[in-house]
Amino acid sequence: MTLLFQRLSQPATLTNVSELRRALGKSLQRENADTALINKIQLCFSEAATNLIEHSMPPPKHLDISLARSCDGWQLKLEDDGQSWDPTAVNSQHLDTSLDFALDLESEHGRGIALIRAQSSSQHYATNHALNRNCLTLGWHTIITVAEETNASSLSLRHKPRVLLVEDDASQMRLLRAYLCNDYHILEAQDGIAALTLLKEHRVELVISDIRMPGMDGLSLKKALHAQTDTLLTPFIFLTSAHSSAIKASAADLGIDDYLIKPVQKAELIQSIQRVLQRSEQVFRQLTDKIDQRISQALTPSLPSSAFGWELAIASRNTGIGGGDLALFHQHENKFILGLIDVMGHDVAAKFFSYAYGGYIRGLMHHLDKVDDPCATMLAQLSDSLSNDVLLSQLLLTCCAVTLYPNGQFDIASAGHPAPRLISSNGSNALNVGGILPGMLVPAHYQTYRSVMTKDARIALFTDGLFEAAENRAQRAALELAIIKELERTHSLPLADALHHVMRVFDKQGEWHRDDATLILLQHRPL
Repeated sequence: MTLLFQRLSQPATLTNVSELRRALGKSLQRENADTALINKIQLCFSEAATNLIEHSMPPPKHLDISLARSCDGWQLKLEDDGQSWDPTAVNSQHLDTSLDFALDLESEHGRGIALIRAQSSSQHYATNHALNRNCLTLGWHTIITVAEETNASSLSLRHKPRVLLVEDDASQMRLLRAYLCNDYHILEAQDGIAALTLLKEHRVELVISDIRMPGMDGLSLKKALHAQTDTLLTPFIFLTSAHSSAIKASAADLGIDDYLIKPVQKAELIQSIQRVLQRSEQVFRQLTDKIDQRISQALTPSLPSSAFGWELAIASRNTGIGGGDLALFHQHENKFILGLIDVMGHDVAAKFFSYAYGGYIRGLMHHLDKVDDPCATMLAQLSDSLSNDVLLSQLLLTCCAVTLYPNGQFDIASAGHPAPRLISSNGSNALNVGGILPGMLVPAHYQTYRSVMTKDARIALFTDGLFEAAENRAQRAALELAIIKELERTHSLPLADALHHVMRVFDKQGEWHRDDATLILLQHRPL
C-alpha cells in the first residue's frame, strides 16, 4: 500500500518552485529519508518544474506535487496545466546531440532531461487532454521493511527507534511485539543468521536477542556483530531463560548492554530499552562532539588578506551542524586560485564529507598551475570525480571557482553556485556565470567568465545562506535587498570595513541558524 503524506499546489512561478522544493526537503527529512535521496528528489523536481515555467508555451498556471512512499520506495508526481512536456519521450541516444528540445544539459536551469533520468529510478508521463492536465511521475527505488509498511497508517511510527528482535519461539515473538510495537519499529528474525541478513539491509538502534536458538545462537550473533564495522557499536540486550553463571560471564565478555531473564514484564523491558538507548545516545554525542569540534576548526573558512595585488576579505556564520561552507585556495607562481564550496546536509556525516571534499579539492587546485582555464578545469574534474566516487557522491555541493591574476584579470566558473555580484559606483549586478551541479552528468563542461577588474569595482562571492536565512520568501527577498544595498553603499570603504557593515545587516535581519553563510569580497589594488 502506498502512503500519501503530502500534496501541495502553488501558482506556477520560479519563486514557488523554490518554496515547493523546500517543502519537499522538510517532509523527506521528517520521514528520515537519506540525505542523498532527498537531494535527488529535490533536484529532479526543481529541474522539471523550472523547465515547465521557462520553456512551455503556454506556460502552466499552477503546479501540483504529491509525494508517496511504498514498499518499493518513493514516488513524486508533478502535475501542471500548461503545454505538454514529456521528458520520457526523448530517445536516450539523442540526449547528447539533439538541439530540437533545447536540451541545455550544462546549464543550471536547462531542460535537464538527462539529469532527471540519471537521478531517478523510473519516469512516467501522462496527459489528460480533456482536463488539460499533465503528470510526470518519478520514482526512486528503496527497501522498506514489511513491519514499516504494515505500520505506515500511523505517520508518527516512522520516527521511532528501530529494534531487531531475534527469537525462535513464535509465542515469545508475539509477546515481545505486543510489548514494543506502540513505541518502536520492530524487525524480526528467527535466528542469528536471519538477523545478520536483515542487518545488511537495515540500520537498527537496538538488538534484543535470545541466546539458545537453532543455527546461529545469540552469543555467536553478538560475536559476528563485533566483527563488522557497521554493527560493532549497536546496542545489544540478551533476553533469555539461560541462568547459568558461565553463560552470563560469556555474555558479559562480549560487551552487551543488558541481560534480562525470561519471563520479563513489559515495564522492566521498556525501562531497560530506554536506559540502553539513552546511554548509547550520550556516548555517540560525546564522540561526535569531539570529532565535530576538530573538523569544524579545520573547516573554518579563511583566506589571506592579499595576493598578487588583490585584496581579499572573508566573513562567515556557522550553524555548527551539517556540511557547511568551505573557502579553499592555492597560490601558484603566477595566479591565485580560490574555491567557495557549499556542502549540503545537516548531520554529522555531512561534516565528515566536507572534510573529505576539502582535501580532494585542495589536491585539484595544486595541479592547475599549467592549465589555461583553471576554473572550468577544476569544476569539470570535480564533477567527474563525484560521479564516479561512491563516498564523495553521497552529498550534493555547489562550487564557485575563481582565478586572480596580477594584471587585474579574473576568471570565474560556477557549478550550481549563486552568481557572484560585481559592485561599483554605478551599483551592482550579478555576473552571467552558471553551470550544472557537480556530479550530475558525465562528462561535465563549464564555461568561464573572464574580465579585468576596474579600479573602483569589487566582487562579492557568497553562499546561498547569505540571502536565504529567513523564514519565508518575503523575508528572504527583503534580506537579499538589504544586503545588496549595503554592498553598494559601502563599495568605497576598505574591504574589511565594508565586510563588517554588510555582515551587521545580515546578523540583524537574517536568521543565520538556518544555514551557514559566507561572504567574500575581492578587489584589485596593484602596487
